[in-house]
Amino acid sequence: MNPMIDLKRVGEEKVIEILDAKANFPTMFDKLLHLLYTRREGLSTKEICEILNFNYNQLYRLITKLVHLEIIFVKTEGENKFILSQKGIDFYKGLSKLDTSINQIEALQKKHSIPILKLLNAREYTWNELYRSTDISQSSMKNVLDALIDAGLVKKGEGKYSITPDGRSILSTIKELSEMPYTPSFEIQTKFWVQSPDISHVYNKISDEIISEEEVIQSDYYITPMRYQPNTSTYLRYREEIPLKQSLKKTPSHILTWTRLINKSRYENVWIMNREREETKVDHPSIIFFLEFLNAKIDKKIVKRRRRIKLKEVTVNLDRIEEPLKRGAFFVEIKANAWDYDESRNKARIINRLMKDMGRRIEMKSIDKAYYEIL
Repeated sequence: MNPMIDLKRVGEEKVIEILDAKANFPTMFDKLLHLLYTRREGLSTKEICEILNFNYNQLYRLITKLVHLEIIFVKTEGENKFILSQKGIDFYKGLSKLDTSINQIEALQKKHSIPILKLLNAREYTWNELYRSTDISQSSMKNVLDALIDAGLVKKGEGKYSITPDGRSILSTIKELSEMPYTPSFEIQTKFWVQSPDISHVYNKISDEIISEEEVIQSDYYITPMRYQPNTSTYLRYREEIPLKQSLKKTPSHILTWTRLINKSRYENVWIMNREREETKVDHPSIIFFLEFLNAKIDKKIVKRRRRIKLKEVTVNLDRIEEPLKRGAFFVEIKANAWDYDESRNKARIINRLMKDMGRRIEMKSIDKAYYEIL
């Protein structure tokens, strides 16, 4: 198997680590993940305690564990709030299929439990056959088998050990979870060109719904590594973003983004894109030296002045292109993120309604391509 493909899968060790957290915090674990899955704006530790009536110290230990497992992370905008990572979303959905008792989870935590269950899933084994096949000490094997029998995952017959239906079911689910690829995220967006005077009409239309807004200058460099053929489905972008109103909280940022489009579908005037995306903050000018080392070249540079407006469900970007050819051109981009197709369609409906409201006041020319394709 290609090792890079393998890195995109969860793996048995990670499944067992997360089951360990579930065993140590049996009631809190499920409730916390369910809450963060439904409250996607993020919640602080204090808010979680108030909603779920949790002990603060116990919750803090669980959150620390889940942050280290990369199941949740801190949303850095404003005060510290926790949200599920994409990995956390995948696990939440997968673990909902796993109906296990604490006793069973504790048995699975033992080092050789999974290998023994795999052997017994194929056929019955005698003690000596298991001993020769596992290459562990007799005392360790006895300890594991006793735990699996007590948990109802293995049974002992006349001189032979066999897996129970519960054991086979759990083993199947763990296998499914461990082979699960991390889910690509969904982006729902539409973009349209507008005349200069119409930008103010767009802003006035949404002004009552604005949660926050900021103005920035974005310089986007689209990069092609050595021996790589550029295409519109995969790209590497280095972005410098400078807030026009700077403060200690609003400082310039440097972000490297890799995106691969898997597929896209149209929902009225909106595109639903299923894509893999990796984004990381980088130091400047270190990134420049790194790109030079890769012998990468800049295919395109796009500079835009962006007013980024956050509404409850979507983000509206009012963009004026500063560079290259369409200098002074105005675009409106409306976008949202989603975790699955159902949510994607719901977000698409919201964007379509917003576009129809705007269309009554302004002349819009819809565009179905990214900036690096049209500029």
